[in-house]
Amino acid sequence: MRAVLVRRSGSGQPDVRRRRRRWVVALVVAVALILGVTTTLLVRTLRDEPPKPGEPAARRYGFATDGGAPWAPESGRLAMTKRGGSQRIEIGFRFRTEDAIERLDGHGLELRLTVRTVGPCGAASGWSAAPTDGEAAPSVEGLPKKAVPYVAVDEGQTCTETLVRIGALKPAEFTAGRDYTVTAEVPAGRAAPIGATLTIARRTVGDCAGDSGSDPADCARGTVASYGPDVEELVSADRGWAFDGSGCRRWFSEATASFPCLPSEGARIMTLGDSITSGAIGDHTWRYWAWQKLQPASRPNWVGTKTETWTGDYAVPHDEWGSRHDSQAGVTADTVEERVPSLMRKVQPDLVLIDLGTNDTHPLHGSTAADAAASLDRIVAAAQAADPDVQILLAQPDGHQDVPLSVMAELAIRLAGVAAARTTSDSLVSIVDLRTGWDRDVHTFDGTHPTQAGEYLIASRFVNRLANTFAFGRVYGSVPGPPVPEAPKKVEALAQNGGLLLAWQRMPQVSEYRVYLRDSTAGGKFKRVGSGSREATWGTDGMVPGHEYDYYVTAVSAGRESRPSKIGHVRAS
Repeated sequence: MRAVLVRRSGSGQPDVRRRRRRWVVALVVAVALILGVTTTLLVRTLRDEPPKPGEPAARRYGFATDGGAPWAPESGRLAMTKRGGSQRIEIGFRFRTEDAIERLDGHGLELRLTVRTVGPCGAASGWSAAPTDGEAAPSVEGLPKKAVPYVAVDEGQTCTETLVRIGALKPAEFTAGRDYTVTAEVPAGRAAPIGATLTIARRTVGDCAGDSGSDPADCARGTVASYGPDVEELVSADRGWAFDGSGCRRWFSEATASFPCLPSEGARIMTLGDSITSGAIGDHTWRYWAWQKLQPASRPNWVGTKTETWTGDYAVPHDEWGSRHDSQAGVTADTVEERVPSLMRKVQPDLVLIDLGTNDTHPLHGSTAADAAASLDRIVAAAQAADPDVQILLAQPDGHQDVPLSVMAELAIRLAGVAAARTTSDSLVSIVDLRTGWDRDVHTFDGTHPTQAGEYLIASRFVNRLANTFAFGRVYGSVPGPPVPEAPKKVEALAQNGGLLLAWQRMPQVSEYRVYLRDSTAGGKFKRVGSGSREATWGTDGMVPGHEYDYYVTAVSAGRESRPSKIGHVRAS
């Protein structure tokens, strides 16, 4: 069968329609090209043009605040530049509007420039507490002359050095729209700077105005708290990274590689840890408090092969929050490392949060700080081998109560070295400091495992690192104080043969129980007769036969005592 092509004559409508279609296609392509060029120009203009009044800082600079504190400066920048044998650090901020300054609400500001390092701390770092000949002194541009900065090198548990501290200033001494820059040069030494932070803390002006009898020198050189409602970590960078206008992490201009963005929602988070991360029955765990903070802003997917603690369900049932994880009580880093490749293939995380090493250094396992750091280095390497784009948070743990603090300090320094060595342009390994500010009397119930206050602190450190280093979520904000524990429940008594035995339901995260008893027949008052034990039983003898006794039990956690349990009554026999 032969096809015959017939050319129509007359109106010529098919040719006209073809020409119209070609014209429409050409027009669409032209419009698309114009829009693409315009968008590119707009993006470049946004990065290069001066900030507009009222423009959200997070949109331009990407840094997060402590939940939007109205007193906080609204822009920030940081640059780290190597100059010969020293590292020059410049960190700046501004208040966009007079209203932002007025909202300081009668407070002054104290600034602290802190540099994180790899290598020895304190005097061993090679840095001096005051500039020597040939070294540049710290300087501040824009601030009043009386705000003379000074160098205050402090030995930190995690090799964090406070370089420059600037005394409290009154709101009237700031001007809206003006750039203020803090500059310091770190002389060459054995400690290598890998990042910097500017902390801005509110201080009551009265404290430094001579009204309270305070020594002005103390006001100028007072210590800034590391966290709390009046402290904000304004600008932070690891290995010279900063945010660009799109909210992604990028290298500074003198570098060549870029850092990939995390999804704004739905990032997959896997936690690797021991009992501190897993928790026990009745705990919230720090993972719950981190989930609670991250969920509204970023809605991450918590992934892993486990859902519950190592002994049962949580204070909040596991099916009501993102409880999936890969943590197990008693594990060491060297036992976890062999599981990492299969876990990475199975759950495919974007972020891996690691808190291991506490059990490795315990006398039962006998690993040194170097051994533990080597195991964690292999875990990081295995995760990156499985996914070169994975982002990793590596915690510096406080450790077990039976392990000397010097061992954990050594481990912290070695882990900082692991993070620096393993970081690539595609995979950032960022340190999370769980040691500074950790108080075993408040943050643990047994010297090792966290109370609820400890869970808050651990969660805040991970959440703040995600916000400040990865532009993921928002900073934690104020860390709640220790809550009052619940009173013991189901207190039962057995009295016979002149003795009394009490037993009750074990409560989570309790450091001790206290037992109170009174002889109501003799008209006595309640007296504490038992304390200092975490056992959920208590007994005594020497009861007076025939006398009526009243009793109750309280629980203590983080130094706070619960309300009394229900008062019970028993007759001695």
